[in-house]
Amino acid sequence: MFTTKRVPFYVVFPFALRSVVLFLAYSILICVLYSVAGWTFLAIPFVPVATIGTAVAFYVGFKSNSSYDRLWEARRIWGSLTNASRSWGIMVLDYITNRDTRNPLPEEGLQEIKRELIYRHLAFLTALRVQLRQKPVWELHRDPAHEVVERIKEFRQCSLDKELSRFLSDRDIEQLIKHPNPATVLMRQQSDRLRQLRDEQYITDYYHVDLERMLVEFYNQQGACERIKSFPFPRQYAFFSYVFVWLFIAVLPFGLLTEMARTSSWHVWLTVPFFTVIAWIFNTMEIVGDTSENPFENSINDVPMTAICRNIEIDLRDMLGETELPKRIQSINNILM
Repeated sequence: MFTTKRVPFYVVFPFALRSVVLFLAYSILICVLYSVAGWTFLAIPFVPVATIGTAVAFYVGFKSNSSYDRLWEARRIWGSLTNASRSWGIMVLDYITNRDTRNPLPEEGLQEIKRELIYRHLAFLTALRVQLRQKPVWELHRDPAHEVVERIKEFRQCSLDKELSRFLSDRDIEQLIKHPNPATVLMRQQSDRLRQLRDEQYITDYYHVDLERMLVEFYNQQGACERIKSFPFPRQYAFFSYVFVWLFIAVLPFGLLTEMARTSSWHVWLTVPFFTVIAWIFNTMEIVGDTSENPFENSINDVPMTAICRNIEIDLRDMLGETELPKRIQSINNILM
């Protein structure tokens, strides 16, 4: 996501330049045919063009709102994961004790169990993040600022085994990556470990139920992420929004010719700048909705999952009493991943 108040010019320029040049060339060609070649029949009444523009504006607005809803829902899910992760850390640290067990462990042993559960949870968040950023087969559009994102490849092309090596042993990773959904497997391992701790009476039945309820919450949030990831924005809305915008752009200069010619013959050439501005606005509205509809696609509009995971890691490792904590993720070129 962007960390600046305004989108930098070097992000807007790559896709704005191509469209502006196209609009300029198209409108100049029509003006030449009208003024020089004498094709006055190209001018049409502006009323039907304005009607089309109004309808397209409503339709594109609907698409943009729907795309934003998907993006905001994704951010809310990761906000819920953050809150639940902190709750998980508190529960693990406070619920696991020697109070009821017949085989008490030294404090170092209890601390190692707590560390195991917290680190496995961090591995779950990491696996979920990496899985969500894998490209689906239906994802075909290219981000207009693709060149900018290519500058931060370390966030785009991270391998799961490398990322998990900070939290799990090599043996555990080797077994984990064989599964199609490693994040789900990690939650199953968490549940199995909690059952063992309950059987050994390091946690009470009540605490065990409470911790299992947290695992269910993590599954719910994972499922919500996967729903957004696997189910694209309905193609019928996205495709026809694109068609309607370009249909309006195609007929707009013919209507502007009529309005400009009413003043004088040379005013016809004002069609070029006015058409270029209007067409660029409608095209940009379409692009904004298109690039916001998929919040887990390695885009500059992504939910900053890497930064969120790092913040959770810092919080939980700090709860464990560790002092050598990783640094928070910083934005690169005003983009936070």
